[in-house]
Amino acid sequence: MRIYPDQLANQIKQSLPSCCLIFGDDALLSIEALDQIHAQAKQHGFLERFSYSLDGNFDKDQIFSQFNTLSLFSEKQIIELTLTKTTKENTDFIREITPLLNPDILLILKGPKLNQQQLKSVWCSQLEKQGLLISTNALLPNRFPQWIFQRLKSVGLSADNEVINFLVLHFEGNLLAAKQEIEKLSILFPKQSLHLTQVEQSITTHNHFNVFQWIDSLLAGDKARNARIMKQLQAEGTELLLLSATLANEISKLLSYSYQLKEMPIAALLAQQKPKLWDAKRELLTKALTRLKAPQLEDMLIQCAQLEVSVKVENKTDTWLQLNAICFQFLK
Repeated sequence: MRIYPDQLANQIKQSLPSCCLIFGDDALLSIEALDQIHAQAKQHGFLERFSYSLDGNFDKDQIFSQFNTLSLFSEKQIIELTLTKTTKENTDFIREITPLLNPDILLILKGPKLNQQQLKSVWCSQLEKQGLLISTNALLPNRFPQWIFQRLKSVGLSADNEVINFLVLHFEGNLLAAKQEIEKLSILFPKQSLHLTQVEQSITTHNHFNVFQWIDSLLAGDKARNARIMKQLQAEGTELLLLSATLANEISKLLSYSYQLKEMPIAALLAQQKPKLWDAKRELLTKALTRLKAPQLEDMLIQCAQLEVSVKVENKTDTWLQLNAICFQFLK
């Protein structure tokens, strides 16, 4: 079964599955999911824990022997396997150990975000049928306000939409910092309904954005969010060529889609892409392709090439302005 982190507590409250898969790109959500599983497993008698990495050369025999250790002579066991990337070797191994799952072993498999092809693979599908797949991917912007609301509530605080929106604005992309600041607010103003002036005077801004969130803001046509992310990326010294190359690659994909729209509607075109696109990504691409036509995209692609020349060859000082000009065309 595939669930979100906020559904995990209810799922494991009554009984533990034979395996739990924790995959995603948000560190806090992954850590908290793992902590919840450990705490619940302890209550069910899983008192020993063994951790292995499936990256590079790993000791298959040692892990196999751990699966064959009987609880008659030891406590129930948690076997924790970590993989930072999927390879034929480690996924074949996962398929080999899947039949060894038994009531005395809780298998926890954890790693980074999986794409649609990996989620549909045999090894993942088999384990998902026997247990839980917890998706700990970074929250989409529309889910972040609810996350803030629930966090405040969990520490005995309440707040109106003005306060929640303020916190969203200052912590988007950095759940760990948001968690820490909310805990600080609970100490400063215990069991209170927060006012904006209190929050403004107490918090430290900790936005953190990555290049992919920047691209998503462009596809969505969200001017305010794009400006906020661009400001942060520039302040952090993000390499301009990285942004330019990423943007050019996204525009190139959009242009290819745009050419194909002469033969089929947007929904059908995006539905047939391999690997399969996430629903959220399809929605963003649909918005962008509705606004932007092929001639505009062709012009923007040329401007990206000119920007690259400005950075690499001409050493111009206004290159961030050039990048902003290209982004502005996305947002019209």
